[in-house]
Parts: sequence; structure tokens; C-alpha cells
Amino acid sequence: MQMYVNYYDREILEKDDDPTVGLILYEDKKEAVVRYTLSKANRQIFASRYKLYLPTEETLKHQIRARA
Repeated sequence: MQMYVNYYDREILEKDDDPTVGLILYEDKKEAVVRYTLSKANRQIFASRYKLYLPTEETLKHQIRARA
């Protein structure tokens, strides 16, 4: 996923765009998978809702399962 985020930032991102965040949320009958990454040049995330920390992978897995 890091490769895709870096490619998008390098080749597609417009000057006025914020850096890309790669996010995968997946669930099947046996497991829930959550992964996220930022471009290597960026270590900040801007969001419409501010939180003091990012949710853990376990928290996101629980939220995916709760909506199914």
C-alpha cells in the first residue's frame, strides 16, 4: 500500500490537495483487517473531526464487525 500512496502523491496529487492517506478496511466471515499508511514525506493527518490519537487497528476491527 505504501507504494500506491507514494505513487499517487508523486504523479496525481494536485498542489492544493492534502497528502494521501492509504486506508484498507476489510471483513469476511473469519477476520477483519485494518491497515493505514501515510506517504513517507508526510507524518501528519488532517481530518474533518479532530482526535488526539488515531484509533488502534483493534478498535477499527471492532467497529467494522459492529456494522455488519
